[in-house]
Amino acid sequence: MRVDVNESNVPRLHLAGTLAIILILTLTLGAFFSWRSVVKHRSSMDDISRSAAEQNNARLAAEMASALSYIEFTRARTDQVLRSGLTSQVDTAMQVVEAIYARESPRRPAQEVKHLITEALRPVRFFNGRGYYFIDDMQGKFILLPTSPQLEGKTLLNNQDDTGHLIMRGLIEAAAKPQGEGFSSYRWYSPSDPKKMAAKLAYVRHFAPYDWLIGTGDYTDEWEQRQKAEAIARLRGSRFGASGYVAIMDSDGRSLLSPSNAKLEGMLYKDMAPVEQLALAQIQQLANQGGGYLKYAWIDSGNGQTINKTALVRVAQPWGWVVAVTSTDAEQGAMLQQELARYGATTQQDVADVLLALAAALAVGVAASWGFSRWSGQLFQRYHREIGEQATALRIAATAFESQQGMVVTDAQRTILRVNQAFTSITGYSAEEAIGQYPSILSSGRQDKPFYAAMSQVLESEGAWAGEIWNRRKNGEVYPEWLSISAVRDESGVVTHYVGIFTDISERKSDQEQIETLAFFDPLTRLPNRRLLLDRLEQTLHASTRHTRKSALLFVDLDNFKTLNDTLGHHQGDLLLAQVAQRLKACVRDGDTVARLGSDEFVVMLEDLSESMEDAANQAEAVGEKVLAALAQDYVLAGSAHHSTTSIGVTLFGGAQQESNEEPLKRAELAMFQAKAAGRNALRFFDAQMQAQVSAHATLEADLREALPAQQFMLHYQAQVVGNGHVTGVEALLRWQHPQRGMVPPARFIPLAEETGLILPIGQWVLETACMQLAMWAADPALCHLTVAVNVSARQFRQADFVTSVLATLARTGATAKLLKLELTESMLVDDVENIIATMGVLKAHGVGFSLDDFGTGYSSLAYLKRLPLDQLKIDQGFVRNIVTDPNDAAIAKMVVVLAESLGLAVIAEGVELQAQADFLAHLGCHAYQGYLFSKPLPREALEAFVHRST
Repeated sequence: MRVDVNESNVPRLHLAGTLAIILILTLTLGAFFSWRSVVKHRSSMDDISRSAAEQNNARLAAEMASALSYIEFTRARTDQVLRSGLTSQVDTAMQVVEAIYARESPRRPAQEVKHLITEALRPVRFFNGRGYYFIDDMQGKFILLPTSPQLEGKTLLNNQDDTGHLIMRGLIEAAAKPQGEGFSSYRWYSPSDPKKMAAKLAYVRHFAPYDWLIGTGDYTDEWEQRQKAEAIARLRGSRFGASGYVAIMDSDGRSLLSPSNAKLEGMLYKDMAPVEQLALAQIQQLANQGGGYLKYAWIDSGNGQTINKTALVRVAQPWGWVVAVTSTDAEQGAMLQQELARYGATTQQDVADVLLALAAALAVGVAASWGFSRWSGQLFQRYHREIGEQATALRIAATAFESQQGMVVTDAQRTILRVNQAFTSITGYSAEEAIGQYPSILSSGRQDKPFYAAMSQVLESEGAWAGEIWNRRKNGEVYPEWLSISAVRDESGVVTHYVGIFTDISERKSDQEQIETLAFFDPLTRLPNRRLLLDRLEQTLHASTRHTRKSALLFVDLDNFKTLNDTLGHHQGDLLLAQVAQRLKACVRDGDTVARLGSDEFVVMLEDLSESMEDAANQAEAVGEKVLAALAQDYVLAGSAHHSTTSIGVTLFGGAQQESNEEPLKRAELAMFQAKAAGRNALRFFDAQMQAQVSAHATLEADLREALPAQQFMLHYQAQVVGNGHVTGVEALLRWQHPQRGMVPPARFIPLAEETGLILPIGQWVLETACMQLAMWAADPALCHLTVAVNVSARQFRQADFVTSVLATLARTGATAKLLKLELTESMLVDDVENIIATMGVLKAHGVGFSLDDFGTGYSSLAYLKRLPLDQLKIDQGFVRNIVTDPNDAAIAKMVVVLAESLGLAVIAEGVELQAQADFLAHLGCHAYQGYLFSKPLPREALEAFVHRST
């Protein structure tokens, strides 16, 4: 726009200038008061936020003190709890010993009584199988040592632990103390590492009649682990405020307690999602620095949204736990909302101030108009001089600075004229360093001269070029970028400038590479994963149709890897897996594939073997033996040597045979299972008979799934008698009558039902059928007194609705509860004993009876046994079979009878087939029997006839 200056337009220019000055002053004052209001508001908000943060920190400190106090309390109770557990077990053993002594010493020689006592205590196990009873005499001779029976009868007064402590002498001194004080501490070989000793505490009591000391012991670190679990369980329910809780992580970075997301518990923070990983890494770093307050981001498990949180971090010694007491920042929002309300009340005053400022601005503007009119004339002289420069600058700015990406402007000769801040951030060159240079200062050397010649040709013909290019930063780093170049032309079409816009795409390329790595490679070992292995296997199978050379798959599985994880931890397990991967790669050729399927399973694919099946097998076996030898070498884990073995399954494939990529993998895995069955640390080739067994197993499972709806099951009943044959009850035994297989033995299909979960509907059918039979027998005077014993599986008994189901079945069938007897196996008592006792107690209150089957074959604790609401112990047929000829079986049977008598329980022996067995049992005090001597299992009609004949 061109302005002519003359007498007619000068007043208009003066007026326009005056109005502009007034407007500027008005806006300035308005901006001032707005700025003052914002500053005041922010200051107030900062004060409120600071106060809320201080209150929140004080609350976190109080909760942290409470959490650390409870952890220390729980840790300090370890010794007390261990002593109580040892005292309870030894007191129970003394009850058994005193009962046997009181009953047998008047009528048996002392040596026989001693033998009965030692054999009664020998099989007993507790503390999850670690605990056992030992007996020594007060002169230091071993009387009973179940873990090393070869030492029994020997005297070892001077046996020492690794600190020089005399173990036997310490036990003798403890036994001389009053009851309840006979504790002795020493070190003994740990079950988790038989080569190392660990701290152990024993409790002993003196049995005066034989001058014995009787006791047991356990490792203190095992009880400390129980106390840790108790502390975590207690803190799991600790809450404060709307969102506060306590989280715990161990020194390795593994989450032990995460109330906001229980799925994270047991995971290393390095294996978690990025947000959780970053938060826990910050917490652990702060803990290593002595602890303190931390703000971090977290994922709300309820809605998946990211939330801001504040935590106080401390280390709980001596367990080394990292404890974080945390709450969300959203709880501080109430105070901020109050400040917003107060801020609204002052808005009217602020508006009045702004209006006054505007009025003042207008007054100042009028006064300044006189001064403005004097220099306005100078405007015309400068205007024509600057207009040309401004037009050029505006044209360049309109093209070059529309983007926020890296930008560079050159003249037509490609000399750099201007760059933006993004250019400096990406290349490292400042504007001063770049201006006057050529873009070639960024050249990486990866593009040749023909590349740049083609770029210039496109720019000349089309006026623009775009593409990917590699450039070099000031520090020498080469990076990829996406570059767009545009030519700027004047009114006549002549190129005056070039504008380059570029973006650093290093992160995008890195993300693409990482995505590919995560999709096809195992993150721990960097080996191909299952997906990539199957893809390569598919390609190999396809290629094998064009030649006759064989290939092989080796399925490699580490032996007892779970034990390593349980004893040394998953971190050491990961180190072992990484070393295994390196050794496997060293055993094969460059063209072969080593992959990790998951956990401790690896697969080696050997290609281009011999055309001869026998030669190819020999080649594969040679590699397999090499792998076995390599993986059998010791590994260095946790500062010591660790030995591990491997089981390998091998299968050949390729040639004319057409098959899917899953088939060779299945065959190799089956062969690996055969190597496991052969004792581990072995190599086995796939056997067709193995596949036949698997197919037969699958067919039997399919038939079993149809058995219940097809009504192929039936119940047989075996009589339970007392004395010379009086029938008091029956045991219900499941039978499967298959239309083609005939009568399928229970030993064949019951384990399969347990494995597949079909035991639940089958068990309910057995219970329902037995109760219906009880209801029908109630009308027959000869049968109405019979009890029916029903076997219950561990999986069935642990169902949440088991009690409801049993009571509903009794109500629905009309059966009498006191005539129903549920048989449990001793192995069921190993886990979750408290819930088992509670379940039995509810059913017992409704009249249902309980019998403990196979007693003496498991490891149930006597302390738990006396708490179980049992009615009957059942002597296992394994002890009855040779009871007449084997003194050990006789001693165990006698122990069961004495124990049942001391606990007020009935006892019955199963598997009684000979009259001599029945007579021997009667001599021991057992007068209830079940077995072929009296009756085999019979169908319902035959059983009813048998009872009527016996009446």
